[in-house]
Amino acid sequence: DGVLMAPAPYAAPAAYYFPTAGRMQGIEVRKGSSQIRHGPYTTGGALNMLSTSIPGSFSGRARILFGQNGSRNIQTYVGNAHRNFGWLVETYLAGVDGFKDLDGGGNTGFDKKDFLAKFRANTDRDADVYHELTLKLGRTDEVSNETYLGLTEADFRTTAYRRYAGSQVDEMNTNHEQAHVRYFFQPSGSFDLTTVFYRNNFHRNWYKLDRVRATTEGSRVSISSLLKDPSKYSAEYAIVTGTASPNDNALEVKANNREYYAQGVQTVLGLRTERRHVKHDVEVGLRYHQDQIDRFQWVDTYKMDDSIMKLSQAGVQGTESNRVETATAFASFVQYRLDTGRLSATPGLRYENIKITRDDYGKQDPSRSGSALTSRENSVDVWIPGIGIDYKFSPVASGFAGIHRGFAPPGSRKGTDSENSVNYEFGLRYVKQTFNAQAVFYFNDYSNLLGSDLAAAGGEGTGDQFNGGKAISRGLEFGAAHDLGRAAGSRFSLPIRLVYTYTHTEFRNDFESDFSAWGAVQSGDELPYIPNHQLFLNLGISNGIWGFDLNGKYTSRMR
Repeated sequence: DGVLMAPAPYAAPAAYYFPTAGRMQGIEVRKGSSQIRHGPYTTGGALNMLSTSIPGSFSGRARILFGQNGSRNIQTYVGNAHRNFGWLVETYLAGVDGFKDLDGGGNTGFDKKDFLAKFRANTDRDADVYHELTLKLGRTDEVSNETYLGLTEADFRTTAYRRYAGSQVDEMNTNHEQAHVRYFFQPSGSFDLTTVFYRNNFHRNWYKLDRVRATTEGSRVSISSLLKDPSKYSAEYAIVTGTASPNDNALEVKANNREYYAQGVQTVLGLRTERRHVKHDVEVGLRYHQDQIDRFQWVDTYKMDDSIMKLSQAGVQGTESNRVETATAFASFVQYRLDTGRLSATPGLRYENIKITRDDYGKQDPSRSGSALTSRENSVDVWIPGIGIDYKFSPVASGFAGIHRGFAPPGSRKGTDSENSVNYEFGLRYVKQTFNAQAVFYFNDYSNLLGSDLAAAGGEGTGDQFNGGKAISRGLEFGAAHDLGRAAGSRFSLPIRLVYTYTHTEFRNDFESDFSAWGAVQSGDELPYIPNHQLFLNLGISNGIWGFDLNGKYTSRMR
């Protein structure tokens, strides 16, 4: 709903999180220069998730889905609107028992509960000056029985869905709370002002196996090293797969405990005028934002006893990662749209002023007395321009082009630069009755690409950003959709939709990466985890009462 939803978008830009997409009423996709309206990320587009709106009259909905492995998905909402008041309450419940087979049995799935409530008070719709005040409250809780412990290559080839006994206590618990107050003021049809006060709290503790010891005084072996060479670490492998351990400190389970908050106020002023069939739209926005990540972690040790993990020593909280990162950001933008009927141009300019600090208390100071405190700070001051142009050749065909600056904040690490790029796009659209098609060519030229040190990508899991040097990403996306039934005048709808994306990426300089999973990078190397080819196909049939859809997706190999 136009508010940043990442746990701490400035202080912890690498934190992975996504709102409950199934609860959303729609998704607004901002690509090209239009994304500078939101920020701070202006490279790969912006998604504005639109929550369920308060209905115009008393109504509700229930949707219930079931599938394999105990999969369930239930969404219900009910709401009403009166002359000067409206409300909505919504519940989204999702879960699955999991498709992996844990040694000794157990749930390998997740359970998620998402609740939302909205309340709106407003003046009469036909009032000379319209006022509207909306309160949105939400809470999401999730328990995921998920692990970072994979399989050796030999075990994967034999039983790909197996999970070792050493992962039986691995579990992630999260809860998210949001409170937004939105005030909308419209004194006339050509002027409006929207102001939002927001606060988001997010807590997650991923409790998961980290290292293994074969003997009391033995070396601590990481799970990635163990799985890479199980013959070298055969004793540790035996413990992980359920063999009783001779020592009580055999399995180190780390509590990746983190607290986040994000809060701020943002306001957008809109002004619209029209003279001689030429429309002028101006938006001016301001945002003051603060966010924080607080890592307060510890390690518990377990012994393995007849394939059962038993707690031998509870760790002291704050004796693992023990640091706080805080960000303060002021952002503003102005975006102007000129529309002559055939030609529309949308230039815009964004400004970001960011200060990020980190206080690391160290592993020997769980009380945070400051006896071993180390601090660091990183500041960014950046202007982000962009312009998009659209021209209608005819009522059914148009072309568009754009150029804008791409930006992403760097985190608090000293020496890490912002992600910066110049992004170009050019495309054609055709829309006529039941057929539409679009082709877009894009080119992103990075003067500095940012990477993230994530354990999920083979790193140490610090979450730090690091410089990735010069790089390019270019490609072509083509999409087309046609309703064969409507085109033939049938009472049946027979839609077909095709989307194809080609992407070419490469580094443009040689360097030794700070990120161990990248290592030595040479000019011409592909960027990791980006496929060259992606294809989506949808076929359907419906008559308004029933419908059937078949969807398929293809993703090519990637580095």
